Amino acid sequence: MLPHQQTLAKILTYSGTLPLVICALASHFYPTLFHARFFAVCYGAVIISFLSGVHWASYLFFAEKCPRNLLLTSNATALIAWLSLLIYPSMITYLLQALCFLYLLTLDLKLKNCGILPQWFYSLRRSATIIVVLAISLLMVGL
Repeated sequence: MLPHQQTLAKILTYSGTLPLVICALASHFYPTLFHARFFAVCYGAVIISFLSGVHWASYLFFAEKCPRNLLLTSNATALIAWLSLLIYPSMITYLLQALCFLYLLTLDLKLKNCGILPQWFYSLRRSATIIVVLAISLLMVGL
């Protein structure tokens, strides 16, 4: 990937964390703003599904190099994220989504170690996951 494409990927990735951060801050400073929490968990489920799709595609193109069957694990992770919405509002909703983000990051580490994902992308994903998990943690504070 060319340097300007990497820069664009970084801008888009960090921009993608903004809705969760904004919702977490809004719900923290305006606790009666119910919709901020709901939007955050819905957005979290969408992003987890998107990241799971990246893993699904990685398996389609690099099945022989993948450390495990990402077709199954990525779909299961996306389903857990969507099922977490059924128990909203609950601490379990936030914990499940945080665990999904962290689990997907561990898969990214394995894909990096297998030579499927480049180091710069793994570093980007790690930073974005830290931001997202901190935002989810802030959402949990107000429960």
